[in-house]
Amino acid sequence: MTSSLSSSPSAQVAGTLVRLGAVRISSGQPFVYTSGWASPVYIDTRLLMSDVAARRVVLDVATAALGAHVRSQGINAVVGAESSGIAFGAWLAERLDLPMLYLRKRPLGWGNTARLEGQLPPDAKLLYVDDVTTDARSKVAATAALRATGAQMHDCLVIVDYAIYPGAHALLAEHTLGLHSLAHWAELHAALLAEGGLSAEQIQTLAAFSADPVQWSIEHGGVGA
Repeated sequence: MTSSLSSSPSAQVAGTLVRLGAVRISSGQPFVYTSGWASPVYIDTRLLMSDVAARRVVLDVATAALGAHVRSQGINAVVGAESSGIAFGAWLAERLDLPMLYLRKRPLGWGNTARLEGQLPPDAKLLYVDDVTTDARSKVAATAALRATGAQMHDCLVIVDYAIYPGAHALLAEHTLGLHSLAHWAELHAALLAEGGLSAEQIQTLAAFSADPVQWSIEHGGVGA
């Protein structure tokens, strides 16, 4: 699998995900995310585990985008989200030569580290890694859990940030959390259209979703803003 050298890194990631078949469009029943939003789109980044060339594209972009920041901020460990962020976090930790841990969705054991698997380094300063974010609420919740261990946690990396849901930017700022992403929905949408193969109905659905994801969610049984 190859990516155009003339395209931006985010367009390369978006094109890679689309060609991999990781961007799925519902045919009737909408997808409902764990955040409660209803959407016609589901992004399955776990397909990267099975395609060496595709994951290399994504990891090359991630390493180039985050390497200097990780060094300048003194980040000394990567924490992957269970389960979608574990593989991506492990690949990136290897690239950055950093320890790797993962954060469970629910505690297993006792104490502030009951959700963490792996060992925190001294004076831990963490990069939290997950696959996708919509309104950033789950990333803020994970940040609170990691900060409860005594670690510093100010940076989160996702492969895709939809960047179309209201309130996310203010929420991240309120909790002093920097969100880094490799691609946005706008690039994925453009890659889907460029790839071709969408029906007229799918094109119309994605246009309506892109124009107003909140209203689309409400009209299809999901939460609103």
